[in-house]
Amino acid sequence: MTTKKRPQAANNNRQVAKPSNYDFLPYAGTETEVVDDLHAGMVPSWRLLEIARWHDARYAGRNRTIAAQLRAVVGQQDARAAA
Repeated sequence: MTTKKRPQAANNNRQVAKPSNYDFLPYAGTETEVVDDLHAGMVPSWRLLEIARWHDARYAGRNRTIAAQLRAVVGQQDARAAA
């Protein structure tokens, strides 16, 4: 009697085992690196406000901080434009 089962394929997707002493470095960033070097005049105000609205739709603290920084840049741009 023969079986019609297919033979199991070899698993070629094995991951290399990490050494037992492998540790991740602790995160040392500000969580707002995406806007830390943003300054007035780089991006139009309307676009910054749209991005800030998108970040406000997310409820994480990091996204609120990013939105606040974007609005601060818009305020700087508006102050420069009014002067």
